[in-house]
Amino acid sequence: MIKAITFDCWDTLLDDDASRNKKRKEYFCLIFKDHGSPVTQDEMDELFSEEAKLFQNHIIEHKKTQNSRARTETILKLAGVQIPASEVYEISEYSDQVALEFRPPVIPGIKQALDVLSKIYKLGVICNTGWHSAKTVRQLLEDYDFSKYFSHLTFSDEAGVAKPHKQIFEYTLEKLGFETEEAVHIGDSEYSDIVGAKQINMQAILFTGVNDKYKDNNSADITISTYDNLVEILEKM
Repeated sequence: MIKAITFDCWDTLLDDDASRNKKRKEYFCLIFKDHGSPVTQDEMDELFSEEAKLFQNHIIEHKKTQNSRARTETILKLAGVQIPASEVYEISEYSDQVALEFRPPVIPGIKQALDVLSKIYKLGVICNTGWHSAKTVRQLLEDYDFSKYFSHLTFSDEAGVAKPHKQIFEYTLEKLGFETEEAVHIGDSEYSDIVGAKQINMQAILFTGVNDKYKDNNSADITISTYDNLVEILEKM
């Protein structure tokens, strides 16, 4: 019987659309131009694409996420651009906090589902951080009035370990006060969310309402594209 539910954040609670990355790229372009190293938009897109691959490889190899400062330094290194440490800090801070200005949309239907679920189950969040720190994501969840639903929020930059490592799931369930067999995790990533949860015998639901990359190839117990019937689905698990 399910007694606890953990949720991923990005593309599960909040839509990680392109608006924040667009602003980051524009900011990097300005900095590069100021330092005599102008790049085209296509070149900047390629730099961000390459950095994203390295970021994911770091998670796979080290089971840890890199913060905004590390990701900024990676892009500068890839581009061969050197700037003062003070400006590296400014770019990093902007890249982290840009979500507070260009806010991500809330996934349709999730709040209505949480209104019901929070009265029945103990709820938590397990979020891999990256460009956005735990501090920023926590602020977003507070501003969107999500915090009232969750008994515990776990972020990889604070926990020192990232999904899919079993430790971050076990830690969160310990905080919620339940065994792995009593819990289900909901997220959009086959690797980070589904594989991570199932390796410690949690049940897992893949949400494909935003990111449908894994909709036809996943190991989830159930796949959903909306939250319309989530309450009923969980009652049967």
